[in-house]
Amino acid sequence: MRFLVLGGSGRTGKLIVEEAISKGHNVVALIRSPSSLTARPGLAIVQGTPMKREDIAKAFETMQEPPQAILVALSLKRVSDSPFAAISPDAPDRIMEDSVANAISVMKDFGTKRIIILSQWGAGNSFDNMNFLFRAMFRYTNMKYGQAAHTTVDEETRKAGVEFVLARACVLADGEAAPIRVYPDNGKSAGFLPKITRASVARFMVEACEKDDFVCKSPVISN
Repeated sequence: MRFLVLGGSGRTGKLIVEEAISKGHNVVALIRSPSSLTARPGLAIVQGTPMKREDIAKAFETMQEPPQAILVALSLKRVSDSPFAAISPDAPDRIMEDSVANAISVMKDFGTKRIIILSQWGAGNSFDNMNFLFRAMFRYTNMKYGQAAHTTVDEETRKAGVEFVLARACVLADGEAAPIRVYPDNGKSAGFLPKITRASVARFMVEACEKDDFVCKSPVISN
């Protein structure tokens, strides 16, 4: 299959690229700094930003045929890697929301049907089934900005008229890919402190391109 990856230079994005290539798929990664990834068989790199619709279109045009799916692993830019860190002052407004909107607009022009988006546990209707500590963190700390952005992406994507999968990943951790537990969209029974490795998320997202099990759903996933 042919994939376009947005956010492919990030910690989870790089693993999505690796997972897709390891399974024999062809990947184009649209990234701002080409030096952050190494081009190799199965991977082509296009410089640009998903905040510009024309850059996404340029990435599509580098492929002999349009991608069969777009995988999105974008996040808010923070002043440090801590999830509690403040949003970087130079971070564009609506970077996640507008990037996804641009991707959907271009994929409709080219006939690409499916978009797989890395979301988070706590977005949309999964918020109410989180434990009270996480609900408090998402209400009163800097984590609220990411949760709000993911929820808006969720709402806007559902109205876009495309095949989507919103992978609501629980607390992200490093480590090898492991068996994945899939919970309903509302996250009921996910537990008090569910975690999932980034490698597991990458595997789930690539498989969501290959299979139809979660089309137009937003499953909560953990290990």
